[in-house]
Amino acid sequence: HRRELVTMTRLLAAIKIYVLNQWRNRLYAIGIGVGVLAAIMLAWLAPIRRMAEVAPAIVLAVVGGSTLMYAGAMVLFERDERTLAANLMTPLRTHEYLWSKVLTLASLSTLESLVMLAGAIALRSCFDTVPFPNVVPFVLGLLAIGVIYVLAGIILVVRFRSLNEFLMPMAAVAIVGQLPIFYFIGIYQSSVLLWIPTSPPAMLIRGGFATLTTIEFTYAAGYSALIIAAFAWWANVAFRTHILKTEG
Repeated sequence: HRRELVTMTRLLAAIKIYVLNQWRNRLYAIGIGVGVLAAIMLAWLAPIRRMAEVAPAIVLAVVGGSTLMYAGAMVLFERDERTLAANLMTPLRTHEYLWSKVLTLASLSTLESLVMLAGAIALRSCFDTVPFPNVVPFVLGLLAIGVIYVLAGIILVVRFRSLNEFLMPMAAVAIVGQLPIFYFIGIYQSSVLLWIPTSPPAMLIRGGFATLTTIEFTYAAGYSALIIAAFAWWANVAFRTHILKTEG
């Protein structure tokens, strides 16, 4: 029990530090600002009665790319400031560092999504009847997609030394992650798109506004968990390969 307590203490300390760093780097201001602007546009332009299609599409289109950027920018910033190398000299372990990053940045991503979607619903409800979402699958989907994008950002960014080098590969990953938009808005409903890692959490988000079948919910929850486990392992291996061997 003492070992678990020490691990939890280190993790909580790291989370506190990274939240403060993200606050100082204005990531919260940027995320909330993007969420507010998107909420205004959604309330004005989107067919709110079709939130089952709109919600997963807008999260994939807006929040996915910004979360990749947050993850990449923070790791590159720490690498430039040599704080990443300094962390290697502390008792903080690799998986604790990674999960502190994932938890803080996924929380930021979820906050951005909530501001965007809840804000749009609140604005539209001032002059129209708007369906209230089923909170459990909705929030689970937002958290899962945030975790997946942060892990994907870490897997990618550890291979690069500068933001300029990171931007093009990041854009390619973001575009692939956005392809399921075509499935959820009904343009191209091929099951091939459901294999893309961003599809299952997007299906959970859809479940906030439409009843999912047992098969759909099992796919969304089970495949999301499988992707998070696989990406967590991959991020750990990539970090050890590209950071520990070069910075350590």
